[in-house]
Amino acid sequence: MAWLLELDALKHLKLCTQKTVRWRGYAAEATTLRELGLLIFDPVEVDGVAVPPKHVVDAVLYPHVKMQEADRDVTVFRVEVSGQKDGYPAHGRVDMLDRYDEELGFTSMARVTAFTGAIVARMAARGAFTATGWTTPEKVLTGDLFRELVAELARAGVFFTETEERTSKLG
Repeated sequence: MAWLLELDALKHLKLCTQKTVRWRGYAAEATTLRELGLLIFDPVEVDGVAVPPKHVVDAVLYPHVKMQEADRDVTVFRVEVSGQKDGYPAHGRVDMLDRYDEELGFTSMARVTAFTGAIVARMAARGAFTATGWTTPEKVLTGDLFRELVAELARAGVFFTETEERTSKLG
């Protein structure tokens, strides 16, 4: 996640972590696959055929981990910050919880990612971004554009809640 710390707004952070929860034991299993070299895309030769190890792992594992028709997913997003605001100790949190859409049959992950992508594509089509070339959403979706994204996601049923706590002034 080092790229996040390259953002001007986050350069002053003392600590920053990102965690993705999949299922119990996922991190250890994925780490083992990586350590064994099974997640690389550089081809290795097997019986005269050059094959990226990652492609083999995908082909073998996918049938065992793919979402089944009866499965339902959730997407949870939380950002927590602590520090000072206006000279007071402060703690802020933004949460998003989204669930599988039973009516439309959309997975939560599809809703959260595809809706975001569609909204940002519409912004780009109307010329909302001044950046050119390769950039990241974190660099262009700021201020009013970020607020627009969150409002559009809410219209699509993806909601964020924000809380802020302050304690008494230090000293």
